[in-house]
Amino acid sequence: MDVSGDAGSTEEIPGILHLDMDAFFASIEVRDDPRLQGLPVVVGGAGARGVVAAASYPARTRGIRSAMPMASARRLAPDLVIVPARIDHYRQISARVMELLADVVADIEQISVDEAFLDVRGARRLFGPPEQIAELLRGRIREDLDLPSSVGGSVSRAVAKIASARAKPDGMLIVPAARTAEFLAPLPVSVISGVGPRAQESLARIGVRTIGQLREIPRSALTRALGPRAPEIAALAEGSDRTGLGRRARDKSLGTERTWDQDLSDPAEVRRSITQMADDVARQLRRGDFVTRTVVLKLRAPDGTTITRSSTLDQPTSSGERLREQVVSLWERERSTMCRVRLAGVRAAHLEPAAGSPVQSELNPRAAGWQDLEAAMDRALERFGTRSLERGSTLSAAPDGARRSPPDPAPDTRAGPTGRLDTDGPHPRGPIGR
Repeated sequence: MDVSGDAGSTEEIPGILHLDMDAFFASIEVRDDPRLQGLPVVVGGAGARGVVAAASYPARTRGIRSAMPMASARRLAPDLVIVPARIDHYRQISARVMELLADVVADIEQISVDEAFLDVRGARRLFGPPEQIAELLRGRIREDLDLPSSVGGSVSRAVAKIASARAKPDGMLIVPAARTAEFLAPLPVSVISGVGPRAQESLARIGVRTIGQLREIPRSALTRALGPRAPEIAALAEGSDRTGLGRRARDKSLGTERTWDQDLSDPAEVRRSITQMADDVARQLRRGDFVTRTVVLKLRAPDGTTITRSSTLDQPTSSGERLREQVVSLWERERSTMCRVRLAGVRAAHLEPAAGSPVQSELNPRAAGWQDLEAAMDRALERFGTRSLERGSTLSAAPDGARRSPPDPAPDTRAGPTGRLDTDGPHPRGPIGR
């Protein structure tokens, strides 16, 4: 149990904070183009199969939410402003947010591109109580990046996350340890992470709709409704949960996927696209100092049929060329059964830290040459942007005979701190795209 620094005080300090950037992608776009201020702005694909990746608060007041089909969002807001995603830009800003947090707090668990848990108990002597630290962090983010953020605090990570959601937008809510059960009691059970629709239905059948009601039912009934998670959720409801940071590896897997407005029927176009995705995934690996042993190819036909195929490498790698070889081989095996492709994705799984992994054994002259080339490409892309340098094999012929590059795919980072974004591909960015 952590106690405050005051002499004789035995009050438990709510030392776990959850910081969440408010409508992160949309807030960045509004910041970068002030003409969007106050408008219903969404980030995502504008095509028939586009999906909302992020929505500004004016858009949310119309009922628009992340992962909603863009067609549904347009019906809710005819004046909707749709902005194409700029993933590399968001990642750069996310990295800066984490740097600002690390300047104050040493113990950080980043869980997505726009949120992190922080154990601030060790920072109190330098920066004061949790409330003061939270305001310091929010102020530095606002001053340095001109972006809003919300912070929740508690004695447990689960309650801190619930508190940050209640503090939105652009607010702070620190729940004292002694008032945790009181804070949770009126809230619906749906705010508990992992209590999905099926569990909510099971609880509703026994008359439980709020966390306070959940505390009142016998443990045996709770176990029947929730299964093995019942003790954990009961501790949360009672205010006795003290789960801190997860101490986990940053990513279990990472990847990218893309849905097209018009299905791909040309195998060469599919090959070009998955090659580009393999290079993008490899750059993500190198940026995160990871290597992978398993590469996964996902393909979806127009009728919704989805296949997922994987290949395990003999040595861990972060080479785009190695990943390309694997996904192209997987595609060649499946192309006869997948004549038209609506969606394709490439993912690296079973990640390992690059430090200490036995990658040196793959440094034959050919592999070493690719490693040097990809390092040079990384430096060029870092300096000049994502479209400054590409493989010749990813360039497709334009109608006039010129060479052009297909649009960058939107990444899918469901398993790591970069969050998920699934759009139908970038669109030309104008002053205001409606």
